[in-house]
Amino acid sequence: MGRGRPGFPYGLVAGLRLWLIVLGALAVPVLDNLAGGAMRIQDVSAALTLGLLLALPVEFAARAAYRRRVWRYEEEAGRLRAEADRLRERERSLEAELRRRKELLRRARVREKEAQLMLQRKAWEAGVEAGRRARKAEYSPDAREVDGASPAGFEEIVRRLLERDGLRAEVVGGRGDQAVDVLAVDAAGRRLAVQCKHTVGGRRVGAEVLYRINGTAGPVYGAAQSMVVTNGSFTRDAAAWGERHGILLVDRKALLGWAEDADHVCRVVALAPPY
Repeated sequence: MGRGRPGFPYGLVAGLRLWLIVLGALAVPVLDNLAGGAMRIQDVSAALTLGLLLALPVEFAARAAYRRRVWRYEEEAGRLRAEADRLRERERSLEAELRRRKELLRRARVREKEAQLMLQRKAWEAGVEAGRRARKAEYSPDAREVDGASPAGFEEIVRRLLERDGLRAEVVGGRGDQAVDVLAVDAAGRRLAVQCKHTVGGRRVGAEVLYRINGTAGPVYGAAQSMVVTNGSFTRDAAAWGERHGILLVDRKALLGWAEDADHVCRVVALAPPY
């Protein structure tokens, strides 16, 4: 409602009362004059009383009309409040439905994306298996070749294995290599920094090697991922530290599976395929 609760018309009622009192006061003298009588004090009192009596119905009628207006106002206000409550409830219901539908749409998009990724993964896995024989024929050094290589030769073996699996790789090892021996780039443009640790007699690689490559792979070479490859094994601390900091570790067993069995590097170290 555009206006507030109606107020009692005090001004109008007071004016009507005054006029009725004046009318009553004038009525008795007029009647006396018409009758030829003289003006008496009793006539004045009677005139005032008559005016007051005439004003009372006006007062009562005005108050009754006011009560009816207030009742109608309260009734309309109650109806509008109920309508407003109904509209607010409807608004909340629509907002909840909108949120529900948005959530359903989000989940559907997530499921669709997951399904697409699953199809891509299956297609990639099928391609990897289909190309295993070709990779093995292209380059698959055995344990004897790996163990008999020099440190520089071991870096070249790792480089060739990466290139065999479709990455572009180059040896950057040497003086000032800052803990990175091979730098590779996959088909998606992601860089992989590799530290190669050739050991004699299956020695274990400690966590200090991981500390160094973790500090230089990203800042120096812009690599999103780092990896340490050895023909030996890793200490327990190194394995735990590498897992905690996301450094890929290739020990002797994984290396021979990668080299001799021509498995793909992305499956050897659970590296995200470039699709």
